[in-house]
Amino acid sequence: MKMNIEELKAHIEKSMNGVDIVAQQLDELVNIVVDKACSELDNYVAYVKALLDDESRPITDLELDDIVMTLPTLLYFASANQEISGIREDIARMNENNAFSNALQDATGTVQEKQSYAKSLIQTETLTTIVYQRATKQIKLRTDTALEVLQSCKKVLSRRMAELDLSKSAPTKLQQS
Repeated sequence: MKMNIEELKAHIEKSMNGVDIVAQQLDELVNIVVDKACSELDNYVAYVKALLDDESRPITDLELDDIVMTLPTLLYFASANQEISGIREDIARMNENNAFSNALQDATGTVQEKQSYAKSLIQTETLTTIVYQRATKQIKLRTDTALEVLQSCKKVLSRRMAELDLSKSAPTKLQQS
C-alpha cells in the first residue's frame, strides 16, 4: 500500500489530533495533582512576583524578611506532597506491572503477540503512571524554582544588611572635619 504525500500528511495530522486530545486530558489530571500539592506555594510565588513587578516601589526589607520566613514553610509542605505523589507513582507503576503480568498470563500466541495483547489491556494503568510521574516532576520543578527565589531573596537581604553596616561604619564628612 503506497500513500501519496497528501494522504500521509492527513494521516499524521489525524494521529496528532488524537494525541492532543489525550494529552489535554492527561494535563488536566496532572494539574489537579500539582495544584493540590503546590497551590499555596504557587500563590505565594505569584505574590513575590507581583512585588518584584511593581517598578514604582522597590521591595522592602520587611517584605524580604517575610519571604525568607514564609517560603521555607511552604517548601516543606510542597516537598512532602512531592513525596506523596512519588509514592502514588510507585504504586501506579506496581499496578501497571501487575496488570501486565496478569494480561500476559491470559494471552495466547507468540511472545510478541502476548506482549502486544498485554500492552493493549493496560493502557489505563500506563496513563495513571504517567500522570503521577509528570505530577511529581512538576512539583519538584516548582519547589526547586521557589528555592531559587528564596536564595535570591536571602542574597538581596544580606547585601542590604552589609550596605547598612558599611554606611554606619563609614565616617561622614562632618566626622572627618
